[in-house]
Amino acid sequence: MTFRWVLLLVLLVPLLVAGGFLVLRLEGHAPQVAHDLAEPFVGAPREIVLEITERGRGLQTIRVSVVQGGRETLLEELDFDGSMLWAGSGVLTHRLPLNLDAHALSLEEGDALMRIEVRDYSWRNWWHGNLTVTELPLLVDTRAPQIEVLSRQHYVNQGGGGAVVYRLTESCASHGVEVGGHFYPGFPAGGKDPKTMIAFFAVAYDQGPDTAVLASATDFAGNQTKMGFHCRIRAKSFRKDVLNISDAFIGSRMVPLLAAAGQSETDLTKVFLAVNRDMRQANYDQLTGLGKQTIPEKLWQGSFLRLPKSANRAQFADHRVYRYKSEVVDRQVHLGADLASVQQSPIPAANNGRVVFAEAVGIYGNTVVLDHGFGLFSLYAHLSAIKVQTGDRVDKGDTIGQTGVTGLAVGDHLHFGMMVHDTFVNPIEWWDDHWINDNILTKLKLVEPVS
Repeated sequence: MTFRWVLLLVLLVPLLVAGGFLVLRLEGHAPQVAHDLAEPFVGAPREIVLEITERGRGLQTIRVSVVQGGRETLLEELDFDGSMLWAGSGVLTHRLPLNLDAHALSLEEGDALMRIEVRDYSWRNWWHGNLTVTELPLLVDTRAPQIEVLSRQHYVNQGGGGAVVYRLTESCASHGVEVGGHFYPGFPAGGKDPKTMIAFFAVAYDQGPDTAVLASATDFAGNQTKMGFHCRIRAKSFRKDVLNISDAFIGSRMVPLLAAAGQSETDLTKVFLAVNRDMRQANYDQLTGLGKQTIPEKLWQGSFLRLPKSANRAQFADHRVYRYKSEVVDRQVHLGADLASVQQSPIPAANNGRVVFAEAVGIYGNTVVLDHGFGLFSLYAHLSAIKVQTGDRVDKGDTIGQTGVTGLAVGDHLHFGMMVHDTFVNPIEWWDDHWINDNILTKLKLVEPVS
């Protein structure tokens, strides 16, 4: 290699290194801003989160403000240490939670803008870095929605259901009825006025006459209204039973259920509690969770069918005390009606509906659940055979299965339950034409039909 080439390499290598260095320092990838502001409304306090990412030398500054009518209010301003000249800040991601509160920010009704300005430590723009400016339109709304209850009198049994018809002054993110703090969502009633709503609600078996019942509405800005309405809860008492548990019963019925769930236990007391308490609760949670799958329309017509030619073996909300070897080991509440007819009797769908569950589940055995719309469900458990599939539509009286002894059943029978959203209620009400007319249909008549 000649001296000339050696000299050229000596001169070029530093230039190439310096050029590569400058390219890296002059990178042009601007920071990226993501957010979870799904709706533009600002009113009651709410938190939004900004996710800010950078691909180069790190974040330099973040500045977030709200602008309205020429006035700017600073929400957050951050500076990231870049004292290491060559390295920048090295912060490539930052999660920034922000509190939006129209009153605290002195915002007025109407349009506003959230401005997000982010710089990185690139040497571009004369060492000022790449700048990203994101502007999000906001709509300030500080007025709470108003509720007008249209149905006048509501008499609900402890352990029973009811319905209320009401009108909202605006579209809302959520609305319905709270019973003792438990929320039951409402739906458009399907009439001429799109702001007329209906909510089916329940008073659980353990909620007495003093339980607060409130109509509730929250708009998209988070403004909320709660108001009482005429609702009288009739106190009810429920039967108490003492059930004596034997080793044979635990061994023949509970041990197999526990084994099917992948568990093994030799202590029979622990087996009993694992099934009667823990599995029961898990199964209850699974089934009541189906309440979220309801469709916003009324599918059912008239009273609900009872298993033909059947006798009651257990009633709704029977309070059961379980004794094993002369000691009380558990207490549970029976949340349905047990109906017995001849073995493997065909089970009719209690009313028109949609199958949302059709499979085996723990202590309930083979189980079918029908959605009747507006949050109303019927449940059929301990079946020897299931004749429907999830997604099927059924008419009142269609055979959906046969009675049996699956799960924790003692003797061939049907465990029949009614749920309002995620709360079991007394099925007797829904078998009664008179009760349905007085408590449900008279309220539905308040909905003006579409012409």
